[in-house]
Amino acid sequence: MNTIQWNLADQLTLSSFGFISNNIALEVLAQFENFDHFIRSENRHAFRLKQAGLFSDKIKESINNAEKQIEICEQKKINIISIIDDAYPQLLKEITGPPIVLFVAGNLQPSNTFSISIVGTRKITQYGQRATELFASEFAQNGIIVTSGLATGVDSCAHSATLKSNGITYAVIASGVDCLSPSDATLKANKIIDEGGAIISEYWCGTPAQRAYFPQRNRIISGISKATLIIESAERGGALITAKFAFDQQRELYALPGNIFSERSQGTHNLIRDNLAKIAINPSQILQELGIKSSTQSLFDNVSLMNLSDQDRSVMDHLSHEPLHIDELCSLANMDMPSILVKLLEFEFKGLVKQMPGKYYIKG
Repeated sequence: MNTIQWNLADQLTLSSFGFISNNIALEVLAQFENFDHFIRSENRHAFRLKQAGLFSDKIKESINNAEKQIEICEQKKINIISIIDDAYPQLLKEITGPPIVLFVAGNLQPSNTFSISIVGTRKITQYGQRATELFASEFAQNGIIVTSGLATGVDSCAHSATLKSNGITYAVIASGVDCLSPSDATLKANKIIDEGGAIISEYWCGTPAQRAYFPQRNRIISGISKATLIIESAERGGALITAKFAFDQQRELYALPGNIFSERSQGTHNLIRDNLAKIAINPSQILQELGIKSSTQSLFDNVSLMNLSDQDRSVMDHLSHEPLHIDELCSLANMDMPSILVKLLEFEFKGLVKQMPGKYYIKG
């Protein structure tokens, strides 16, 4: 390729013309030494620019805009990563129509680092939250980047669980990285950056989110990842767009089975039914199928009861991964409320038990 002579402003300029797709831009980058060489050639795409009256003043204006964008990004400490840079994620280069440039707030990990994307409904259920926390935490603890879209619901839960496990997470957004909203998304984005992750976009700084940008954003979420996990989705949920991209990109696709009566599991069940996605049973299964040996104990591993008293073991025997109300637990364990609350608090400190809303408890 001759791309070594293309400077960043020229690449931004090339990518700014709406009728020049990313695939065409890649061809141009490979074929021509620089932007000037391209625009003065007899190439049909250069000819279209000339026909559109963009050969002189308009071209200069586009280059000036690109140079201003570089200045803005430098002022805001936003990195512009070109597809010809070594830092550009390797897997993302392999998709159809990869972004020519990425705008990154924070830090990208080495380009060959494993990422798994976790996405799903904004209207997450308690079950979906538990599952998201489980998968994101174990992926993070095994050095996997967890990628999502910073939306409320599953996305936000995946980012939070990863950060809680001291992991690295990427958020791919459908606006300029300086145009985050609402305020809680900004707070989470700052936390992601502070913990070594990144906010990623293909859109220039100053670009507000638009409905049409979200499907385009989703191809990056799946494209940057070795596998995609759909936690919960309605039958026509937006997460299914990410699932389709993952399938078309020939990436591993997983879907979480859920309650057959829940509308928010219909999308994932359809993916499984149609053999588009594998059933996600637990994090260790996914890691094993991706060739990664898990170094953590899964929630589904048997909890060691060796150091528990008979009474403690009795309480634990009645708990499972399905929420159990405190009143029912008292009855099953034949213990009074104050005594069992003390036990449960001890178990929470040890990570054996987790309290859910409404005085329900589950195994940790």
